[in-house]
Amino acid sequence: MIKVILFDLDGTLYKSPEVRKKFAEAAYHALAKLKKIPVKKAKSLIEDRREELKKKHGFPVPYTLTLVQFGMPVEMWHKENIDFFDPRDYLTQNGELKEMLLGLRKRCRLAILTNNNEVQAQRILEALKVRDLFARVFSYNSFKTMKPNPQFFKKAAKEMDVNPNECLVVGDRYSVDLIPAQNLGMKIYEVKGPDDIKKLITALLSVA
Repeated sequence: MIKVILFDLDGTLYKSPEVRKKFAEAAYHALAKLKKIPVKKAKSLIEDRREELKKKHGFPVPYTLTLVQFGMPVEMWHKENIDFFDPRDYLTQNGELKEMLLGLRKRCRLAILTNNNEVQAQRILEALKVRDLFARVFSYNSFKTMKPNPQFFKKAAKEMDVNPNECLVVGDRYSVDLIPAQNLGMKIYEVKGPDDIKKLITALLSVA
């Protein structure tokens, strides 16, 4: 029986080209600052490395994991993107998403599981007007680890006081959000964005 639904945040509960662009620009500026190089050069280094990692792993690698490859501490990256932009300037409430989450919350407890930092995650949830629907928000700051590390999923389940097989993980990146969860015995549900969540109640009936 599913007792907890763990939602990825970016790309799952919202899709925003503007926010995606700002995260990319923040990454370029952060690496430029770290390496003391022009932003244009930093952009080239990051995108070339992301392409290499994509070929190696078979999926697009997030900026956080790419920057770590250049020796950037995760905490530095988070500070830089927090200072660089505020997602609330680009996101607005999604009434349909809120209604869908309200429906799901009647069946299960809901939580967020994101590689984003706590500040940006809270800003995003505030902009979407859905923060109060989630029992917990697990960010990088919660355990100092990130997906696809299975420990992130394990610790979140433990904090929610449930077994892994009582969790359903919802995400848009199969290799990062879902495969590690499935390997732990969690149920998984792949989406391409918030519009797919409307099908989740039906799916939940089939896996509960």
